[in-house]
Amino acid sequence: MRLAVLADVHGNLPALEAALADLAKHDVEGIIVAGDHLTGGPYPMEAMRLLRSLDGWMIRGNTGNYLLAYDAGYAPNAWQGSSQWATMRWSYRQVDRETLDFLAALPEQTVIDLHGTAPIRVVHGSPRDPSEPLFPDRDPITMGTFRRAGLLSSGRDPVELGEVLVQVNERVLVCGHTHIPWTQEQGGQLAFNPGSVGSPINGDVRAQYALLAWRDDRWQVEHRAVSYDLDRTRAAFSQNGLLAEGGGFAQACLLSLETGQNVAGYLVSHAYTLAAEAGFEDSDVVPDDIWARAVATFNWDTIPLD
Repeated sequence: MRLAVLADVHGNLPALEAALADLAKHDVEGIIVAGDHLTGGPYPMEAMRLLRSLDGWMIRGNTGNYLLAYDAGYAPNAWQGSSQWATMRWSYRQVDRETLDFLAALPEQTVIDLHGTAPIRVVHGSPRDPSEPLFPDRDPITMGTFRRAGLLSSGRDPVELGEVLVQVNERVLVCGHTHIPWTQEQGGQLAFNPGSVGSPINGDVRAQYALLAWRDDRWQVEHRAVSYDLDRTRAAFSQNGLLAEGGGFAQACLLSLETGQNVAGYLVSHAYTLAAEAGFEDSDVVPDDIWARAVATFNWDTIPLD
């Protein structure tokens, strides 16, 4: 038994197509898609259509929740015109009602229990929250990658993976959200993140996913990274209107693809720092004038690595 595990496609159709072409060579019997299918890339509708055609197990991620909140009118009023959220609004306009209804019907997590194998719990962030990141805290090298990506807050310890796993009944936990691949085994359980198909931030620009094989009475993970036509994705950012309408955040998403670094995260952090300095430290949305200053003062030429 062999399954493919994909996460965080983020509307990058060429990357998804390359990952699917690669996994087709490995006698895969099922495909798991661990959320965040649409936003941030130039092909939201096309990527979602291809994912649905796979007839695999799919869950909804945090960006899917953002789209649905915006659609239902539950999102903050500032999202309606905020420059910070222009990329999300562009993605929303690209998808049809039937796609939004399908997204709304997806669970935030699921359990896959195949005959003769150990059950697998699939979440996007953590079992507690699709926006909560999980970290391989026993792997100092990968934890260094998380620090360089700006995903570990200074002065605050991340949630211990062991604390999460004791709340999971299944022997395997699949997560996504952080766009960094990792694997950790402890206490008889396996946890792993397949990395991001559409926008990795571990310094490798290739499309990343994982194969999960049942061998010797346990699930075993193989991480995969596949080159794809980045020029095609780059061109689509302009041709499909995302770069023009999405502004600074769309530009940061593109640079993330081109560098394999968390450029979008760096930009948002820079914007919130400026907002806090201006007295908006408790604001969920950066005011447009401060967002414009953040985009203008962000160091686009030198991506921070330390």
